[in-house]
Amino acid sequence: MTYHCTAIFAKGDPAILDAARRKWRGCLTRTIDKPFQGLGIADPGADRCYPLVFNAAQEEEHQRIAKSMKADLLSFSEKFPNTVFVYIEANRIGDLCSYEGSSVSNGLSLCNHAGEDALKKLVAYLDVSLDENLQFEPFTRGYFHICREHKRP
Repeated sequence: MTYHCTAIFAKGDPAILDAARRKWRGCLTRTIDKPFQGLGIADPGADRCYPLVFNAAQEEEHQRIAKSMKADLLSFSEKFPNTVFVYIEANRIGDLCSYEGSSVSNGLSLCNHAGEDALKKLVAYLDVSLDENLQFEPFTRGYFHICREHKRP
């Protein structure tokens, strides 16, 4: 089984979701109540759990948005100076999982992590402690698609 998700998480005002929808048109957004109280923003191709017809133009657009989320997060965070944003790329192929990402606040980079403990270190900025299974609920297949009512054009 393969899985890929590019997402930004924060413990902050839900107004951040509206700003994200304007900045990254087509992104998937939702409030999160477990394992932390906050919000999540994912690229529109994140955690595909429903059969999709291959569409090269659509795939290209999803990748463009994912790249923009990564590249523009520092400047985006300046609009919400009291919020820490955590950017994470999750990849799974079979039983192999890899995570990398960063945390930023008010236009400043706080950290970058990749490798074995990256997920654990990144979600610590959200006050989340992972168990030995390293399960982070927002990286469950279908998580961002379940709340489509939060997605606006």
